[in-house]
Amino acid sequence: MIETFRDLGRDMFLTGLVSSHTGTMSVRTNGMMTMSRRGAMLGRLAAEDLIEFDVDGDAPEDAPDDAIVHQAIYRGTDALAVIYARPPATMALALVEDRLSPANGEGAEMLGSAPVLISQRAITSSDVAQLVARTLRENRVAALRGQGVFARGADLKDALHMVSLLDEMCRVVQIFRTLSREEAQPAAREWHERQNSLSPYRDRSKSDGAPGRRPPTHTAPSRGTNVGPRRGDGAGPRQPTDPRNGGGRRPRGPHR
Repeated sequence: MIETFRDLGRDMFLTGLVSSHTGTMSVRTNGMMTMSRRGAMLGRLAAEDLIEFDVDGDAPEDAPDDAIVHQAIYRGTDALAVIYARPPATMALALVEDRLSPANGEGAEMLGSAPVLISQRAITSSDVAQLVARTLRENRVAALRGQGVFARGADLKDALHMVSLLDEMCRVVQIFRTLSREEAQPAAREWHERQNSLSPYRDRSKSDGAPGRRPPTHTAPSRGTNVGPRRGDGAGPRQPTDPRNGGGRRPRGPHR
């Protein structure tokens, strides 16, 4: 059993379905379940990383938080294996979609569609456990918004197939949407440029070398023009003898 857990756990980590210390796996045998313990690295499982306890009993202290969900799935379905994963593509799409549906092909035949469950309660809640178990009676895989994906199967390979197939479909959807937006960008840019060139707010009655360009509202004063008080100055214009104009020196006269 440890070889099966280790091989599939490594596959889950290498394919990005879990990070270094996330995700759990379990199998049921004669009313007992064997499960990866809390904090185990699925990519590097060892024999001591597996724990065994009763499906209908209390989970041991070193059981992961989602152990209660695994137990509820076994009690409510005919599953012999359960996988909990956190694939980024699936979790991201589940934030904006209420149901994850492949267009066609193998995913459509095997998955049908994967529901997205929404709950404000923690994954350790019995309400969440019952919600996931009820959903997996009619579905082989389901996403819990913001928390991950649960899949059931006849064995761990079967459950992993469901998780992997769903994440592949979600990645394809995201890539397609990205490419679709990129193709629309040039047309949108041209439309905005055309609208700006035909803007009704531009004054075409003035021509300053660039048709359609709006003339400046304020013009700079010519040299020698008294422009009035500056920021921080007094109320009136400075006199030629003002000390701030160079120490009170009078302007030089014409050369003789």
